[in-house]
Amino acid sequence: MKNDQQGAHCPSCAFTIEKLGRRVPGVSEVRVDVARHEIRVEYDGASGTLERIAGIVAGLGYSAAVRQT
Repeated sequence: MKNDQQGAHCPSCAFTIEKLGRRVPGVSEVRVDVARHEIRVEYDGASGTLERIAGIVAGLGYSAAVRQT
């Protein structure tokens, strides 16, 4: 997932995104790399999971776009 990190540039921002992302059913891990502007998500492959996390990021006032790797 590509995170444009508009405003999310500190460890506290990253921690909040990771904490809320892990609450999504099927998600086992969320890691925010502020320097690379990336969010890595490990999940069970359920449809819509990445979009749900992108929605959480947007709800915090940042932007994110889903990118499959």
